[in-house]
Amino acid sequence: MAHARAHAADALRQWQIDDDIVEALRLIVSELVTNAVVHTASRTIEITVSVTATEAVVTVTDQGLFGTPVAREARPEEEHGRGLALVEALATRWESTPLADGTQVEAAVTLPEQATDAL
Repeated sequence: MAHARAHAADALRQWQIDDDIVEALRLIVSELVTNAVVHTASRTIEITVSVTATEAVVTVTDQGLFGTPVAREARPEEEHGRGLALVEALATRWESTPLADGTQVEAAVTLPEQATDAL
C-alpha cells in the first residue's frame, strides 16, 4: 500500500497539484487499496491517477466480485470500518462500478480554481 500511495503522490506532484489535495488523495488511495486487499481475492489491483481541468481523480480496480462497497458508520469500539467514510469525507465525489471481472472505485477531489488555470 505504501507503493500505491507513493505512486499517486508522485504523479500528482508532477502535475503540480496542491499539497493538501495530494495528501487527501494519498489517504483515499490508502483506504481504497486496503479495501481491495482485505475484502477481495484479487491477484492484481490497478491504481490510476489522472487530472482534468477541474479535479484530481484516483481509480482503484480490483478483481473482487463481492458487491458494491458502501460507506458505513463504525461503532466507537470497532477497530475497522471507517475507510469508506473517510473517502466520503475527503473526496468531492466517489463512486463504485461493478465490472464483469471485478470492481472499480473512483474518487475525485475538486481542484482550486488557480490550479486549473495552470493546466
